[in-house]
Amino acid sequence: MITATEGTVTEATPSAATTAAFDDRFALVRDRLLRICIGLVGRDEAQDVVQDVYLRARSRHLQLRDPALFDAWAARAAINLCFNRHRSSTRLRARLPLLAGRGQSPPADVGLRELVEGLPPRERTVVVLHYGHGYRLDEIAVLLGLTGTNARTVLFRARRRLGEQLREAES
Repeated sequence: MITATEGTVTEATPSAATTAAFDDRFALVRDRLLRICIGLVGRDEAQDVVQDVYLRARSRHLQLRDPALFDAWAARAAINLCFNRHRSSTRLRARLPLLAGRGQSPPADVGLRELVEGLPPRERTVVVLHYGHGYRLDEIAVLLGLTGTNARTVLFRARRRLGEQLREAES
């Protein structure tokens, strides 16, 4: 936290009690964040993302104006980091086509999980939060900074895309 007194700006360091309170609060949401991240980036990277969220949030938790919004704040941070990971891995695959296995077609028995993982990031996020974690569309809209109508549209498009991919996989 930054404070200003008589023209000087100083940065306050969190006390041990504040840090311990943050650790306790984060421990309560860790499992939920892990489940969200597993749905967005996969089990392999989810632990790393949650740890990154912890480290970033711990250094910035004093900036949170309303402590009642801690859970939503941490969830939003996790979703943002998942998006960043997806973007960076997409860029890496674009640069290294030989390692990405370009040209390989999906196996004939494509599972729903693989289809969901193949969705664009925003659609995958809405599907995972809605069907995987039981969030209502209005809650998802708030978490992702969308309007309620936009969240419904994203979910509709994701379901339509999944249906098309399932029909293609079956034929």
